[in-house]
Amino acid sequence: MRFSRHFAPVVLLGVLALTGCEDSTPTDDSAPAAPSAATPTASATPSPSPTPTATVAPDPVVPALHSRTYEEARAEFTSQDISTARLKAAAQHKDVTLPQNHDGWYICDTSPGRGTRLTADATVTVRLAKDFSDCTTSFHGYLHQKNDPAYVPPRTAAPKPKPTPTRAPAPAPTKAPTKPAGGSTITCPDGKPGFACTSNGHPVVDGQFCAKADRGRTLMATNRTMVTCSYDPSITPYRWQ
Repeated sequence: MRFSRHFAPVVLLGVLALTGCEDSTPTDDSAPAAPSAATPTASATPSPSPTPTATVAPDPVVPALHSRTYEEARAEFTSQDISTARLKAAAQHKDVTLPQNHDGWYICDTSPGRGTRLTADATVTVRLAKDFSDCTTSFHGYLHQKNDPAYVPPRTAAPKPKPTPTRAPAPAPTKAPTKPAGGSTITCPDGKPGFACTSNGHPVVDGQFCAKADRGRTLMATNRTMVTCSYDPSITPYRWQ
């Protein structure tokens, strides 16, 4: 179909008008607003939560056991959650044998000592005595001194000999009365004159020493006195008197 030359510009203007109406943006407030592009926001990276650490119970310590009985020591271990298998018993003295039932025996010492921390495999050795007073008695580790190899018993003094009874000397015999004058003299082996001779050949003289062989003999001395060879307590040895 052919259009008039004069009609062509009018048609063109109409087409342009219609195009302008379609491209205009409506201003009605009821029209929905175009969604705006969301601006991405940086989210914080969560920090890792710490791994919970298991709580380790501290090592137990050796309780005060001195002067307690072995039975009381076992009860103390139980109260502190320490295995009684870690409690070892031994005798305090070398010459004492620990009986199988020693619950009533007293603790003299512990190894390790009071307050020492016990590792997992550590044990406690207690030294026991039947009587608590024996804890302070020790002869180089022995309860009885006689069992100590270093003990030397004191020497026993030899008994004193019994004194020999002293016999009182016989009293001096009484001089015999003097014989009347007129006795005869003799010559003794030594060549001297006298009224009697001693066993060794001398004249008997009153007051002189006499030989052993003359003891008990009574003879006449040179002064005409009868004398006896006897013992005088005030004068020794035997004399003619």
